[in-house]
Amino acid sequence: MTVSPPRRGFFRRLGSHVAPVAAVTALSAAAALSLPATAHADEPFSLEFNGAAGTLPSALQHETGAGGWGNNEVQNYTADRLNSRLDGNGNLLIEARRAATGGWTSARLTTKDSFEFTYGTISARISLPQGRGLHPAFWLLGSDIDSVGYPAAGEVDIAETINTSDWVHVGVHGPTALGTATGSLDISLTDLLPGLPLPGPLAGRWERGHDLTGVDPGDFHEYAVTKTSSQIRFTIDGNAVYTINRSSLTGDERWVFDKPMYALLNVAVGGLWPGPPSSTTPSPATMTVDWLRYTP
Repeated sequence: MTVSPPRRGFFRRLGSHVAPVAAVTALSAAAALSLPATAHADEPFSLEFNGAAGTLPSALQHETGAGGWGNNEVQNYTADRLNSRLDGNGNLLIEARRAATGGWTSARLTTKDSFEFTYGTISARISLPQGRGLHPAFWLLGSDIDSVGYPAAGEVDIAETINTSDWVHVGVHGPTALGTATGSLDISLTDLLPGLPLPGPLAGRWERGHDLTGVDPGDFHEYAVTKTSSQIRFTIDGNAVYTINRSSLTGDERWVFDKPMYALLNVAVGGLWPGPPSSTTPSPATMTVDWLRYTP
């Protein structure tokens, strides 16, 4: 069969070099959030990023490493403050940078060890970087990813774009019971990664998604998703843009979203969807996050 490039990096959790590293610098008392280990959301949660320049809130952790992340990406995710830090003006910066060796470094931040939620609304006000080979994203993964693997953990893409685009993609990914791929992207893990050990009958996946056109990702927008037991609803700047209903699943498609999920923010470089960076790709390429909030 002819394999077309995936609509997004749906293998990106499978990188063999994943090594979560907790950020050790806390914000000032006014900006930091005091959380127990892996807080389950019963109350509102927010990160306003009002700390001192060069710091990071302790509620964010790094996932580091290279290896392509299962998607042929070229960046090496680091915990270096060149790649992720507060700017001192109320923003979180995540920057992809061209290395002196010719490669790329970037950052991938998660709330995996500090905050997760099952139902409610999570949102962030973000400006996404633009440029050849860039793939910035704000998304969710099931907190059981390390025990059940992908795609059984489930994935929710709240906002992502590639290259220089006038659209933002939202979408949902889950497993199929029989190991077949369904949905608007007819491709399975075994098509692109032959020989990869997969969790038996959960090898297949389904996908639903939508490209919202007429949006400048470089401008600040408020991206949000609301999870309930019956649907996942996406909004941009308060406007509903896409909804997937549990009742719309067909055949062997499985709904795996009635469980805790955690948030991720990252800027990937290269990969099967955006293609490689070029000499015109900006460095640094900066994702700017004004705030991250959750309401039950």
